[in-house]
Amino acid sequence: FEILVAPVLNPDGVTRGHYRTNVRGQNLNRAYDEPTEMQEAVYHVRQLLLGLAEKRRLLVYTDLHAHANKRGAFFLGNCLRG
Repeated sequence: FEILVAPVLNPDGVTRGHYRTNVRGQNLNRAYDEPTEMQEAVYHVRQLLLGLAEKRRLLVYTDLHAHANKRGAFFLGNCLRG
């Protein structure tokens, strides 16, 4: 099996102090269902995951988040359609 890790999908925004938006001002936390190339990091990771799912090589996708105003972290699990 393989484990793929995509840490910090928003490095350009985070270095500028923008935790939700990329350098283009796109809110990446709201782009997971249908990202465009304007949300490039989310778009490309989603394309990778969809490709793996299509080949039946994706078992689990886990998105680990921290929250700016709350302590700890949380899990978010999205369902791929199809």
